[in-house]
Amino acid sequence: MATATGKDRCITCGKEKRAVRCEGCSQLFCFDHLPDHRQQLSIQLDDIEVNRDVFRQTLNEQTTNPKNHPLIKQIDQWEEDSIRKIQQTAKECRQKILQHSSEHIKNIEINLVKLTDQLRQARQENDFNEIDLHEFRQKLTQLVEELDKPKNISIQSNSSSLVDKISVLISSRKYLNYI
Repeated sequence: MATATGKDRCITCGKEKRAVRCEGCSQLFCFDHLPDHRQQLSIQLDDIEVNRDVFRQTLNEQTTNPKNHPLIKQIDQWEEDSIRKIQQTAKECRQKILQHSSEHIKNIEINLVKLTDQLRQARQENDFNEIDLHEFRQKLTQLVEELDKPKNISIQSNSSSLVDKISVLISSRKYLNYI
């Protein structure tokens, strides 16, 4: 900004001196401070070049090892979390079955002892016919089925997902040319 003396005021020192306007920032600098301003611009350019070099290295690493891409790592993390949820749920379900299985097996053993007593009594007294044999087979089959598939315990799967679904969406965005 020109003053009454016809000289401009330097943005850095504030003195009225002959000044040059920087075309980039439109600020006025005296000849003493113009080199400082150019030095600051040069330092900023150096920073940009360092950041460019870091980016080039990152780009090279992703080119040589695409599995290190942050999106791949995000998918890997989702997979680990999902497996952990599944394993925890399976562990809890196994524990429930194991807690109830001892009582369940005791009931089967009691019924097996009753069947064994009935068979022994039928054999000792030699008092059985086809109807009795059919009934004995049926009781034994029920015990076998009850051991494998207890009537009071069932496994249910919920249609709502235990694990959050993941998907990849790719838009048809065109790459920009900066050069």
